[in-house]
Amino acid sequence: MPSAQVKSAILLAGLNTPGITEVIEPVPTRDHSERMLAGFGAELTVETDLQGVRHIRLVGEAELKPQTIEVPGDPSSAAFPIVAALITPGSEVTVTHVGMNPTRTGIFKMLEAMGADLTYPNERIVGGEPVADITARHSTLKGIDVPPDVAPSMIDEFPIFFVAASMAEAAP
Repeated sequence: MPSAQVKSAILLAGLNTPGITEVIEPVPTRDHSERMLAGFGAELTVETDLQGVRHIRLVGEAELKPQTIEVPGDPSSAAFPIVAALITPGSEVTVTHVGMNPTRTGIFKMLEAMGADLTYPNERIVGGEPVADITARHSTLKGIDVPPDVAPSMIDEFPIFFVAASMAEAAP
């Protein structure tokens, strides 16, 4: 079972372990820990082989450096006002400073596939993570089939996605 939490626990244990700790991920999971560890100075590499398997290697006994961390807004929380604007005629909302890590943005991709008018002004990198503001404008949504491989990138957002889906026109 793919698990970002188990992967993170192994990488954190590897920080104090001599040698190289390698995590092999046949199914990619959220990569916040890898990004943060690299930002703190850990010697960490991520390679994806021809089969799409990720190999994460961490050199142990790492000397981490303190950092100031700016935590972006959670895509799960941002999804609620965004969907509310999409389904309410005449509405527009901008949610600022939202984390746009590609392992977390499935809901926005699926909403766009449904016809959502979403824009992403002020894209930037903060603490190794992609961040943007998200502007949503009322849209006529259309029903879609959600590919199973998108589910991990929107697993926490399915309840609000179902609200959007309930307001969408039937799929052709």
